[in-house]
Amino acid sequence: MSGGAVEGTQCSLALYRRAEGEKVDQFFRKNWSFDTPGFSRGGSLPADNYEWPFDYILPGHFPESIEGLDDSWIVYRMKATLDRGVLAQDKVIRKHVRVIRTMDSTALELSHEMRIDRTWHDKIDYTLSTPSKGVILGTTIDANFRITPLLKGLKIGQVTTSLVETQDLWMDPKYPERKKGTVKRQVAKDKFDFPQDQETELVDGSDAWVFSRRITLPKSLRQCLQTVDTLGFRTKHNLNIIVHLLNPDGHVSKLSASLPLQIYISPVLLMNDDNTISTNHLGAVDPGAFAVGAPPQYGEHRSDVLYSELDPAGYVTPAGARSGFSTPCDSRSRRGSADNLANLASASPPASFTPVALSSRLNNLDNATSSENTSVYPPNIYSSNNPSAALPRQGSDEEADDCDPQHFEYSPERMNKVPSYSTALQSQYQTPINEVPPTYESSSH
Repeated sequence: MSGGAVEGTQCSLALYRRAEGEKVDQFFRKNWSFDTPGFSRGGSLPADNYEWPFDYILPGHFPESIEGLDDSWIVYRMKATLDRGVLAQDKVIRKHVRVIRTMDSTALELSHEMRIDRTWHDKIDYTLSTPSKGVILGTTIDANFRITPLLKGLKIGQVTTSLVETQDLWMDPKYPERKKGTVKRQVAKDKFDFPQDQETELVDGSDAWVFSRRITLPKSLRQCLQTVDTLGFRTKHNLNIIVHLLNPDGHVSKLSASLPLQIYISPVLLMNDDNTISTNHLGAVDPGAFAVGAPPQYGEHRSDVLYSELDPAGYVTPAGARSGFSTPCDSRSRRGSADNLANLASASPPASFTPVALSSRLNNLDNATSSENTSVYPPNIYSSNNPSAALPRQGSDEEADDCDPQHFEYSPERMNKVPSYSTALQSQYQTPINEVPPTYESSSH
């Protein structure tokens, strides 16, 4: 700012509403007055850059901006004034602020599909659906069809899918009976001539025609508003579907259905000042930004590492245990592993640990466990008669010694010593399941 006399600085945020044919109403206004340190009112400011920060949290019940109509709107405007005194012209700056009410990725409207399942007696059994109720303005709507013919010789003719917008306007939101009027308009449409040579598909044991249609929504608020109901403005959207059925006797039947949808503005697709979505913003958006919070498919992983690619050098194993392909024989293991995974690593070329291979080996291990019908700590698990003892295992002789069964003797002195909680957790002592602790009388002698 160039130097000069300044009387004061002010800023304001205001909410305006206007219905068609009515005057502009101001529903809210917030003013700020700023003082500059070391500056007296009516003095002069040297040439420099000056900042007066301010903030305000809009209440949750405030309406969102409604723009795109010619004579009706709800807008937020900011105004900053630099008062330069009586004989000088004030500096005024105005800025348009857009307030949107969007949806969270976990909203039910984005996770529940809209679906109609009906049966036209002795004619068709049909299912019409969309992936979700909530749709972002400027994107597309997928309409899914599944039509099962119940009448022999029935064919599908033209299929029409359209998005219809209904606008209701009140002169004064305080008086619902003073309704201004209702306007309906078609914002998007798709016509499709169903091919007569398309064969049916087997779905749930019945032959059905299965197909989908995609409708592109406008990228301008002048062509399509968001779904809203506030301050005398109410906008609803319905996906209307018409399917012409060609009967064997020559006459045409018409199937009509309607699915309610909710159009909303996403902060991912930015609006320009002319109430249109920039094509640059639309092209730069990652398709994953429209996800509804569901995890990605396994084949679409980005940075996760496969099990066969892990380097075990950086992992810390428990004290006293050796890391390898065999199951450790400490208190955390129910039984020794009967699977020889060492051969997988030593094979040439090395075999990959695919999910199918690991799942198959786990199933074999479960089958072996259930067939043996052994207890948690079988007494003969390490005997020479046990089949798993003869399997080759990776490791040295010392590792095999660690897997020998341990025997414990109870004494009154040891029974009277109660260890601390941390010591008990680190202890490797365990009670064999085939032994019972001594009675109170025997331990007191």
